[in-house]
Formats: sequence, structure tokens, C-alpha cells
Amino acid sequence: MFLRNYWYVGAYSDEVTCEPLGRVLLGEPVVLYRTEAGAPVALEDRCAHRLLPLSMGKVIGDAIQCHYHALEFDGTGACVRIPGQERIPPQMKVKSYPVVERDNCVFVWMGDAKDADESKVPEIFGKLCQDGWSATKVHCHVEGNYQLVIDNLLDLSHLATVHASTVGSMHVADMANVETERDGDRVKVSRWTMDVPAAKTYQQFGNYESNIDRWQISEFFPPSYFRINNGSAVAGTGAREGTGEKPWDFWVCHGITPSTQDSTHYFWHLGHRLWTDNMADVEQFYEQCYGVVGEDIAVFEAQQKTINLDPAAPMREIGYDAGPLLARQIIDRLLQEEAAQKSGKAA
Repeated sequence: MFLRNYWYVGAYSDEVTCEPLGRVLLGEPVVLYRTEAGAPVALEDRCAHRLLPLSMGKVIGDAIQCHYHALEFDGTGACVRIPGQERIPPQMKVKSYPVVERDNCVFVWMGDAKDADESKVPEIFGKLCQDGWSATKVHCHVEGNYQLVIDNLLDLSHLATVHASTVGSMHVADMANVETERDGDRVKVSRWTMDVPAAKTYQQFGNYESNIDRWQISEFFPPSYFRINNGSAVAGTGAREGTGEKPWDFWVCHGITPSTQDSTHYFWHLGHRLWTDNMADVEQFYEQCYGVVGEDIAVFEAQQKTINLDPAAPMREIGYDAGPLLARQIIDRLLQEEAAQKSGKAA
């Protein structure tokens, strides 16, 4: 089950062009493209005639043409042309999804179209679009359930082992002071690891010659968004008060869009203030971060394979699971509320 009355990232802006882009979002086939004026469109990726994916076709003007029998559908989902036939049956249409383009993302509303409210488009990614900042992004298709990604981002103790060669060390698991807070349906997990040697990435790009105080502040926003601040300063110089010496930090924003029950679209977007004029160093930092993403995906996909062998096998909890458990409880409650609301409307 998925939360539907929300905006989800369907694609990055530069992925949506005059060439059709097919994606499965929340179990529904969706095709995205741009009109001649550049406006994004999201339609059901399934021709109403013989069910071929419209993403196999091509964009003609503001419409998309099916590759099979050349039927054309406009941005509202209405069929506007059937070759050799003047009359167009009223049922010859496909579903149209509300879309909003903001902060280099194309957001798709997956619930009832009449409930779409642009004021509820998440403002997670806007922080990374600031003057004087550098940013990079990737989209990955993950063969794993989206809640595995949420668990991962609310328990960053995994850096100690999964990312030991770059951003992690055992100190972030053994010595972290962890604070978990809930604000309505949002969850915030703050990790402070004080007076420890810098992990490789922090030593290399933060240029530390002594121990550091390190923070990892992870914020979860339903249905499945994250904003994470990772940073450090020279140990004992006031990092928690915001006055630490040689501060070095970066932000990562995550859009986690379920594809199917056991696959996920993972939109990962990193941004930071420029700490150097040497862009080769920046690119090297990015390469390390891409490696971190790949290491996480390997974990998600291995978990999913194991889960598929025995879906009833229980997950048992440890102390660091307070954040992931809160997020799962919030999602479960919101799913129940959506189901009750839908049932009430049907009645």
C-alpha cells in the first residue's frame, strides 16, 4: 500500500523532454513529456485502445502518439485523433495526472486529481538551489521497497560499516549521542559524535589535521522525503553552538518515490557551499558520494531478496531504531486515515 494524496518526484526536470519518459509510480504506469511550450505532462502510460505503453510512441505537438495504431492523446488524456476515423468515442481517453515543476523536479500528484494542492508541493530541494552553492544529483531505480530506504536514512549508524572507506568510521556507531524528535508527522534524528578522528572524506575535503566534532541531522517528511545535514568542525571549538572552527558541511535531499511494492525511484540531490576553487576536488568529492549511494543500494537490494524468500520473517529492533520506527508508525497511521477517507467517500 502507498500514500497517494501527496506530491511525488516523478523525474528531474532535465529528464523530461519532448521524448516520452515511461516510469512506474506507486504501481501505476506513467509517461512524462513536454509540450511545445515546455510544460510538463503526465499521463497514464497505457493506450486506451490496445494498452501498449504510450512511452513507446512519440510526441507530436502537444499530444503523444501511440506507436501501435497512431492514436493521439493530448495533455488532458483525451484522444484527439484516430487515423481513418472521424468519430472519437468518449471513453477513448487515458488518465491525466496533475504536475508541478519546481526546484529542478517534476512532481506528480498520485491521488484524486481534484484534491491536488500546489501549496503542498514539498520544498525539500529548494535549499540546494542557492547562489554560491554547488550541487549534483542522481536518479536510481532500486530493486527494494521504499521503506528500506527510509529506515536507512533515519539510522545513520550504518556509515560505520557500509561506508567505512569514505564517510564512515566505527565512531559514528560506538560514540554517537543520538536524539530523536517528533514534530507532528515529521521525524528528526540528530547524531553528534564528538572529538573523534575524521573519516576519510572529512579529512580529505575538510582538511582536518586533528580530531573533529561531527553532526548528522536527518529530517523525515511524509510521505517519503528527507533533508540531511552532514558536517564537522575542529573538536572542542563550539560545533553544537554553530561557532566551530573550520566548519565543513553538505546537505543531501532525498525524494523516495515507490515504484512497485519491491522497487523504488530514488532521487538523491546533494548541495553545499563551495569550499575550494579547485573543481577537480569537488568532482572527486562527488565521486565518493556516488559510491556511497551505490553501497546503500546494494544493501537495499540484498535485503529485498532476503525478504522475498520469507516475507513473514520479523525484523527485530535495537536502540538506534527509534527514528525508523516512528516513521513507520506515522506512515501506517496515514495509510489508515487515507483508507478511511476513501471508504467514507465511497459510502
